[in-house]
Amino acid sequence: MNKVYITSIALLLTLIPISLSAFDGYGPVGARQAGMGRASVASTDFWSIHNNPAGIALATSPAAGLAYENRFLMKELSLKSAGFILPVNYGVLGLSFNQFGYKLYNENKLGLAYSLAFSPSLRMGLQLDYLGSRAEGYDGYHHLTFEYGVQYDVNPKFSIAATVFNPIGAGRSQLTNERIPVVARLGVGYLFAENLRGIAEIEKSSDFSPDLRVGLEYTLQEHFYVRTGVGVKPGNLTFGAGWDLGPLQLDLAAGIHEVLGSNLQASLVYSFRKKGGK
Repeated sequence: MNKVYITSIALLLTLIPISLSAFDGYGPVGARQAGMGRASVASTDFWSIHNNPAGIALATSPAAGLAYENRFLMKELSLKSAGFILPVNYGVLGLSFNQFGYKLYNENKLGLAYSLAFSPSLRMGLQLDYLGSRAEGYDGYHHLTFEYGVQYDVNPKFSIAATVFNPIGAGRSQLTNERIPVVARLGVGYLFAENLRGIAEIEKSSDFSPDLRVGLEYTLQEHFYVRTGVGVKPGNLTFGAGWDLGPLQLDLAAGIHEVLGSNLQASLVYSFRKKGGK
């Protein structure tokens, strides 16, 4: 019975473009990003440790965070994430962990990142990744790969960014017999006003056709933010809110998939001293 259930979950994953089918532990992490259409590659906040390693280069203090995403209100499709960043003399180190799935079937991603600001406007990052899976009654897999990213501020208002996950095409899922995808993202960020920020990106996975994501963040009060965004393929409408509570940053988000229903996400970041990034 468990094998039938696990196989059904795996089949569902291959039909959901929001997932990467052969590995679902990779994807936009953080409720801030989730509320902005899941666009994340041009962000420079804590959750860049999962979304673009270049984005943590501006951090000035150690920080730790937790995030939880409930995809389509199914615990079997939940994504649990954690991270830690540590500024050092030359650059910033980061450690991240994702677990997608549940007790009988799960996929895990462990990353070790290094990011450096080469100038006030140019940032680059490299992350080594361990990917593993476990499924009751099936052989799991264990693979090593990497991802890298870059961000460049054209001017104080406009920035461009890019990242590539698994460029060597490493690994194949034992359960679905599909290769772990190569994923490339290209994005931009724009500061329309002091209290209004926009972000957009295109993602191309070797498993799916390109997806366009667009998001907005509005500072409603000094420490309170509201967000909205869209994803084009698949159709996905998102919204969210965030609170800056001194050393704590709390974000909540929800999304509505055109076919599969609702996503809910929450994330919490604690900075041990004054935060860096934006």
